[in-house]
Amino acid sequence: MGKETEVFGVNYERFSVGKKLDKLAEKYQIKSVLEMPAHGAKAMPSIYSIGFINKADNIALVNGVPQYVSEWKKLGADKKLTWLSEENICHTSIPSSSYDFVWNFAYIPACPAPDALIDEMKRISKKYIAIFSVNSGNIGFPIHRMVHKKTKIPWTHGDIRYNNRHFIKKKMQEHGLKVVETGFVDCPIWPDSLGFRDVRLHRMNIDFSQLDWEAPYVDMLKNNSFPLWMKAVYIVEKLPLPKFIKSVYAHINYTLAEKQ
Repeated sequence: MGKETEVFGVNYERFSVGKKLDKLAEKYQIKSVLEMPAHGAKAMPSIYSIGFINKADNIALVNGVPQYVSEWKKLGADKKLTWLSEENICHTSIPSSSYDFVWNFAYIPACPAPDALIDEMKRISKKYIAIFSVNSGNIGFPIHRMVHKKTKIPWTHGDIRYNNRHFIKKKMQEHGLKVVETGFVDCPIWPDSLGFRDVRLHRMNIDFSQLDWEAPYVDMLKNNSFPLWMKAVYIVEKLPLPKFIKSVYAHINYTLAEKQ
């Protein structure tokens, strides 16, 4: 199994997403969380929900990778964690209305049955459902698409409609959910993946599930030792700009909806 250390862009993504999840947990009084599935987007799986450790008492990960409980242990949060295994995440054995907040990160465009997944998330949730997705409004997204076309490497990132924040909002409303908040997270000054690293990895035929990941962010969080550049980029991210401007440089959009 090869070893792969997350790069600076992923470290910043985790920093920004972690702060957003912590703020959502405080604002909406979230005490129980289900991440479904707890995959990794070309990064260490099963640690996106670490952003909830300060506010939530119960965090469940569906189809995660238990070896990365090591990262939760570093933060003294492993006792809050439950590992769940489901053969079909669109039809699970999880009881209805079990968790305050049900969500996933950068997954739904690749889901074979996104409508069924949204329905299942709604069933399991007590109140809130959230989808975090790679933002197609970012300047890097069409460049990434073009790189795939030029290199004749098939697009492997799923249905691009689910990268559009307006489409996701409409879709969640179609499922009888009330959208209560939309926005952006991970908004650094550089564009999102332009696709060149993606093409290189495709050609190397790397199986990301077989990599042994290292996540420097977890050690930064444990020691409260985030570099100055990261804090500076976050200040720029937090500038109160209109959404149509922010979309151009935001890497991730999010949609938070409430069960009626």
